[in-house]
Formats: sequence, structure tokens, C-alpha cells
Amino acid sequence: MRGILLLLPAFLLLAGCSSEWKEDVRFKVREIGEISSGPLVVLDVDGEAPEGIHGRISTGSAKPDQFPADIKAGDLVVCQVRQYDDNGFDGKDPKTTVGPCRRA
Repeated sequence: MRGILLLLPAFLLLAGCSSEWKEDVRFKVREIGEISSGPLVVLDVDGEAPEGIHGRISTGSAKPDQFPADIKAGDLVVCQVRQYDDNGFDGKDPKTTVGPCRRA
């Protein structure tokens, strides 16, 4: 029991080091292309760029399965964007995920 009480502050400290930001963002589809790992939809923010964990978000990308089937360049979509940093002490940038997306 004593060991658990001694470890509790360390667990609380580690839990407080992560951060997360999630918001629906309006994008315009720039292009649908291919990269080495497969097809990718490239996006530009349509309107004012939102403020994420570390700066403004102006672009994004996601796999085509995150979009309606008939999406094409020039279409406007609204995507859920999530930025998260599991460990604020590692010095790495937060991870960003885009999707799912729907027509605007």
C-alpha cells in the first residue's frame, strides 16, 4: 500500500504532461495524389486557420477512406482534426490526425 502511495505523485505528473486539441476544420481539397504508401488527399484550410497545440494549422492530409467516395480537387470539406502530445517532455512535435471528413 505504501508503494502505491509513493508512486501516485509520479503517475499524476505523467498524466499532466499530455495535451490534446480537437476541432472541426473547413478545408479545400488541393489534390488527390499518390505517395509511396498509397493514395493521399492533400488539403488547404478554407478561411481562417485555427490555432492548434503548437501554432496555426494551414494544411492537412488524409487517406481517401476518410472522405466521401466521389471527392475531387476543389471540393470543400469539414474534417475533424486532432493534435495530441502524449509526452510533453520528449521534445517531439505533437501528432496530427485528419478525418473523418464530410462535405461542407
